[in-house]
Amino acid sequence: MDGQTRRQRLIELVSESDKPVSGTALAAKLNVSRQVVVTDIALIRANGIDIISTNRGYIVNTDNKKFSRVIKCRHTDDEILDELFTIVDNGGSADNIIINHRYYNRLEAPLNVHSRLDAKEFMEAIKSGKSKSLSSATSGYHYHTISADSEEALDIIEQELKEKGYWLPLDDWILK
Repeated sequence: MDGQTRRQRLIELVSESDKPVSGTALAAKLNVSRQVVVTDIALIRANGIDIISTNRGYIVNTDNKKFSRVIKCRHTDDEILDELFTIVDNGGSADNIIINHRYYNRLEAPLNVHSRLDAKEFMEAIKSGKSKSLSSATSGYHYHTISADSEEALDIIEQELKEKGYWLPLDDWILK
């Protein structure tokens, strides 16, 4: 069994169990050493799956389920902070920014703006003159993947962005 298949099976074993599964038990079921299990768990976590290590074994953390969606916006650079505050003040995070450039096609960069402080730090970097906003390359048109603890929070964020005139309907290319 290759590493990717083994890690997928490891996720299944931990997810399907109603109690913590020990590293030793996982190693025996996968016919590998306990150290391989520890390394695989680290790789799984790095790929965004929240597996928790307890004193009785591994469990998948389901308490912090996030919902996400892609939204399209357009505004000036002077309105970036207001857009980000609208997202974080309503319980959301701006995870990334995506543009569809005429020559470079789809460009995406992480934002990881989870708070007003993150938003202010981002804007300080833009205003320092050392960088420009990615959306400035597309006349302010851009997309964000936003996330929150509920679909309702995402709906509120979207509604407020609509009311401010920032939100636009999605294009088909972004969903591909």
